[in-house]
Amino acid sequence: MMINKQLLPVQGCWVRHVADQSTFNFSGLYPGAIRKFDKGRVLKTKMEGEKPSALCLFKNNKKAWILISELVSGFDAGDVVQEVPSSNTQISLGAGTIQAQRTLAGSHQALVHITQTGKLLWLPFERLKKIKAVRDRYIRQETGVNNPAEHFRLRLLAQALESWNMITGALDRLDVDPLPHQIQLVHRILSSGNLNWLIADDVGLGKTIEVGLLLGALKRRGQARRVLIVAPAGLVLQWQNELKFKFDETYEIYGRDFLINDPEHWKLHEKVIVSLDKAKNENHLEQFRNSGSWDVVVFDEAHKVSRVPQGEKTERYILAEHLRKLTDGFLFLTATPHQGKTGKFAALLELVRPDLGRQLYSLDYNPEIISEVILRNKKSEVIDAAGEFIFSGHETHLVPVKPSEATKKFSKALDEYLKHGYGAGEKLGGHQGRAIGFVMTIFRKLASSSIAAIERSLKKRQMRLQGENLAQYIDVLDWDLYEGGDDQDDLDASLSLSSEQEFFPHETEILTDLIRLVTVVKEQDEKLSLFINQVLKPLVEADEKVLIFSEYRGTQDYIVEAIQQAFPEVSAPCLINGSMKLEDKLENIRRFREECQFMISTEAGGEGLNLHHNCHVMVNYDLPWNPSRLIQRIGRLYRYGQEEKVVVFNLQTQDSFDAEMLSLLLSKVNDIARDMAPIGDDFHVGLHTEILGGILEQLDLEEILEHAKNNDIKKTAKEIDAALKRAQDARQQQEEILSHAHSYDPQAMKSLLGVTVEHVAAFVRGMINELQLQILQETHDGRVITIKLPEELIGIFPEFGRRENISLCFDRKLIRDRNDLFMMDFASGFFQKLIEEAKSHEFDGQYAPVTTGTSGVIAAFLLKWQTAQGDLATEEFQVFSRVSNGEWASVDAWFSSWLTVPQNSQQPNKKESQADRVSTIKSVQEFAELQLLQRTTAFRLPNDAEELAYGDSF
Repeated sequence: MMINKQLLPVQGCWVRHVADQSTFNFSGLYPGAIRKFDKGRVLKTKMEGEKPSALCLFKNNKKAWILISELVSGFDAGDVVQEVPSSNTQISLGAGTIQAQRTLAGSHQALVHITQTGKLLWLPFERLKKIKAVRDRYIRQETGVNNPAEHFRLRLLAQALESWNMITGALDRLDVDPLPHQIQLVHRILSSGNLNWLIADDVGLGKTIEVGLLLGALKRRGQARRVLIVAPAGLVLQWQNELKFKFDETYEIYGRDFLINDPEHWKLHEKVIVSLDKAKNENHLEQFRNSGSWDVVVFDEAHKVSRVPQGEKTERYILAEHLRKLTDGFLFLTATPHQGKTGKFAALLELVRPDLGRQLYSLDYNPEIISEVILRNKKSEVIDAAGEFIFSGHETHLVPVKPSEATKKFSKALDEYLKHGYGAGEKLGGHQGRAIGFVMTIFRKLASSSIAAIERSLKKRQMRLQGENLAQYIDVLDWDLYEGGDDQDDLDASLSLSSEQEFFPHETEILTDLIRLVTVVKEQDEKLSLFINQVLKPLVEADEKVLIFSEYRGTQDYIVEAIQQAFPEVSAPCLINGSMKLEDKLENIRRFREECQFMISTEAGGEGLNLHHNCHVMVNYDLPWNPSRLIQRIGRLYRYGQEEKVVVFNLQTQDSFDAEMLSLLLSKVNDIARDMAPIGDDFHVGLHTEILGGILEQLDLEEILEHAKNNDIKKTAKEIDAALKRAQDARQQQEEILSHAHSYDPQAMKSLLGVTVEHVAAFVRGMINELQLQILQETHDGRVITIKLPEELIGIFPEFGRRENISLCFDRKLIRDRNDLFMMDFASGFFQKLIEEAKSHEFDGQYAPVTTGTSGVIAAFLLKWQTAQGDLATEEFQVFSRVSNGEWASVDAWFSSWLTVPQNSQQPNKKESQADRVSTIKSVQEFAELQLLQRTTAFRLPNDAEELAYGDSF
């Protein structure tokens, strides 16, 4: 019994007329059927009772009304069709090519390869209408519309814009203008078909922006529904804010915005940020084990995820292992992945690419494998959109502080105190002995910071010996230096000492003398005086904002008081330190940007925060024992978005053994960096900075100074030389290994038709003209166009509301300060509508004779690759041209410029036969498939070489 079908064929559907559908199949030609007419095209349908019928146009222009029950599919394999939705709420699947047909339970269906998604779908033939293939237009030289050359340009321009955004995310709604290296990195990931990478860009190159671009592009593909970002505690709110304000994406912070008590509740949370140390905690780790699969997992500061060569795993590494099992997209972010420790480095890479395990542990023999795992951009190499180098290094000014006689006297007395303390600790030994030595080292560091910091701590120690409460003694040691650090056990040990016990005999008397001497020094502090009068005063007069770093809160308080006394006319300095909540830090950053002239930050307080807006001057009031901290400090200003040259002032005192050793170290490192940076090279300044940072990051001076208890300058200088040699070797080893990573290459994307805001503006202008929309005015050198919407379009686009006059903008900088401008990008419904219109079959532009200045053929293709499971992996918009010698090649840069210029139609060349044009089609198809093959990898398999348009070029 036949089904009483109510599905009516759409206008343009191709059908065959048979007397009895039950006898019809697609394996032969109507066996047993009574053939009345040949294939026909449906013109319209009607319902008459229970017997719907269709008016069909058959051969010889014969029309007839045929019962729907007597119609079957008239399509053939290879026909190009377009799916027509069955309701107004559905979106068309788009165009596709019929691969096969079948009859199932009385329903006639076609297997269609959908060009947009690359999927193969069985669809009812009644919802398909036949459209002319692009190649048929070219063979027959059918232009189809008025001004086909302009439609040809706009069609290709729409496809170029959409494809460029698909592979870079650069035309999504952003609050930044992506730089070439960021676009190239995102394209490298997306075009690889593999979402497992370690991104090792230098500090300040915008890894957050790269991740935001990548996630935006993946979201458009439906591949970033669930995303988890794991970051250090101090950066979670910064991640949330940057993703919200730069990419308009809302993420929740686990433990702040929500908690999970039942694994089923994870279904309610798809965009999540979590603190690394919170997630590793046993109380929360189980929840993340049961959080379900994630499309992408991102680890920021991934070098903190480590495993020693013997196989012992940290809690952070265990967390990463568990999350690795829950995703096929695993991204590590770190500027220092190697750190001179190849075993830990390989273990880190194994998390990213477990399939390369053996090869990763034999990097010495196969370093090329790094290119499959690591992407790296360096400050000395990246450029802006205009081709200018972004980072040209920073300049450092050493500000020597000559000690007074009082300072020398105090330093000598402090050295004696420290020798007694170290000796007592070594004699006592064990847990308490180590704690005494630790306290002595802290006193040395405080003395290197400021006279106020050491004065406060010595007084606290004196109070301790006088029986004051233990809680008050905690302030002797500044928490800023040790938050989350490796010295917490030593800190706890030092706090467990007996309240009345002296470290050594007569300590109380010596402390009394020290405090008397330090009070004298503080009254005439030459370091503070030089800082105020020679460093800050000229900067205040020049109205320069200044970022000041110190290592301790005691020093921070001291500097604040001095600045307020010296410059009462300026706003009170903004502060950042480790005791503050992140919200308070961010508020003070805002104040520094808008109100304050001074920002004073401690080490832990400034970690991970960006302070480069409207500030390019830094003063290091003290020099940290860990030299890599200097690079981290400079990285707060020397980063992407800094529009001025960064200037750093280092106050260097010569009042103690430790200060002398720090000065010696910096001098030696600076000499080495200068020797390694080629003289006369355009990169000299930037490369010098890069080398300087690379060596300092590898140094472990703190250990040397901690062991230098006898103030033996010659011995310590030799140890510094040895440490420098190790740091140089470690840097060289890291550079050799990472040299195989993919880095920014201006030539790498030459084969792609890159687009700019100029292309966006040219497209919108062209479409406004084709749609005959009224332009009211143009302002800001054409970066803003105000149009008048016709009545039928008012209220259609949510972003416009009920506005009639709309100001369209092509410049992100303009739109930041105005709410009456509408940015033209893929977040705009109006812009998307223009793209859809230009790509539609009805808009045409699939073939046109065009004027380019060269004679030949232009063929536009969309090359597509898929995963092993058939999901679309990536695509490339390619335009090929064939010149007089008959060879095909990707178009040169001229075509990118050609797309921005409105075109006028030309008369087609009628001299070439259809047979010759068929031959042309065959040869360019072979060339396109060759390009498809050459770019195929294990992660991306060929899907389609879609023909978009052909043009005869004159």
